[in-house]
Amino acid sequence: MNSLKYAEDFAQLAEQLHAEHQQQPTLERIASLAVQAVDACDACGIILRERDGRLTTAAASDPIAAQAAQFQEDLGEGPSVDEVWELGTLTVNDLSSELRWPRWAPAAAELGVRSVLSLRLEITGSPLAASLNLFAHQPYAFDATDLGIASVFARHAASALAAAHVEEGLRAAARSRQIIGVAQGMLMQRFGLTLDQSFELLRRYSQTHNVKLRVLAETLAESGGIKTTGVDGAPADPAAGLDQAFGIGPDD
Repeated sequence: MNSLKYAEDFAQLAEQLHAEHQQQPTLERIASLAVQAVDACDACGIILRERDGRLTTAAASDPIAAQAAQFQEDLGEGPSVDEVWELGTLTVNDLSSELRWPRWAPAAAELGVRSVLSLRLEITGSPLAASLNLFAHQPYAFDATDLGIASVFARHAASALAAAHVEEGLRAAARSRQIIGVAQGMLMQRFGLTLDQSFELLRRYSQTHNVKLRVLAETLAESGGIKTTGVDGAPADPAAGLDQAFGIGPDD
């Protein structure tokens, strides 16, 4: 019966985790639901690791969790700085006597954090590296059951993050195509170009000025159009007008 209850609970959790379709709301929901899922957990903070090793506190269930996670980033030590990336799972029973992190452990303990359960999130197909940090106010708070539940929760959380990352990428690609299409239409109308010629013009400007094609297209679309007349009412120089619409100055 307990197994069935856990299965039903996790089915509901998985549904809630996948309810968001963007990375940041998904991170925030994971932090909130972790506290509900793991009985011993009083707070949760999620830390992202950049490719260069820098840490970022991405989400937290409350201010204490946010501060405890932020201390790892600021002090350069703690479970998410080193060990969890190698071990995958790390349990700290009592921060008041923890010697591995001489600055972070007492700082977190002063916040009221005594036990920590940190898990690496395995996010398939994504450049993201994240750790789930579960905090408890009591020492020796996390037992084998908590560890098992947290491990399953972490897999669901990683899956939700991977899905959000893919969906955000698809939306960004669709928006990029849309913006480029708008820019092409403006060039076609202003200069009488074909569809292929308008794209070639964008591509050539992108290469010449070392600006991403998408950025050029966004700037052109937001410019309101390419000027056809100068301040004196005379016809505007097409090249100068185009440079201005692209946001390119004489020295760019």
